[in-house]
Amino acid sequence: MPGTVLHSVTLVVPLASRWEYDESYCDAVKKTSPYDSGPRLLDIIDTAIFDYLIGNADRHHYESFQDDEGASMLILLDNAKSFGNPSLDERSILAPLYQCCIIRVSTWNRLNSLKNGVLKSALKSATAHDPIAPVLSEPHLDAAEQRLLSVLATVKQCTDQFGPDSVLVEDRMPLSHL
Repeated sequence: MPGTVLHSVTLVVPLASRWEYDESYCDAVKKTSPYDSGPRLLDIIDTAIFDYLIGNADRHHYESFQDDEGASMLILLDNAKSFGNPSLDERSILAPLYQCCIIRVSTWNRLNSLKNGVLKSALKSATAHDPIAPVLSEPHLDAAEQRLLSVLATVKQCTDQFGPDSVLVEDRMPLSHL
């Protein structure tokens, strides 16, 4: 498509990544382009939440697409390790959420709407007609439910510490206030 740009970003992971030992890492990220404005940081936080819910601990790469007007979006390509060991919750996947302590209001509302078995039911329904159904075992469905509660608890810790006005970000709000 003329006038469009596709960016490829590989996340190189050394022996110990900065986010693994530096709890203030997000402060530096918020000052770095393209995370300092626009939706990119919130997109990454949404992706981290999604990856945590499905147990995908190996996202090391994403693409970004930009149109003529400068609007961009993430393109997620690799979900291969999703729904692996249902007994393993790799909390570090949520580092963007618990270090930055921001989340879109729409994401927060959607997560809350999935409580009380709604997520489990939706996953069952979405995969019910797959030729290899059941795609997800009960332990995987239960793990997704537990991870959802963990995400909600993480956001609650953030709102308790920083207040909801600092944590819950309107979808179209520029991030310059952070």
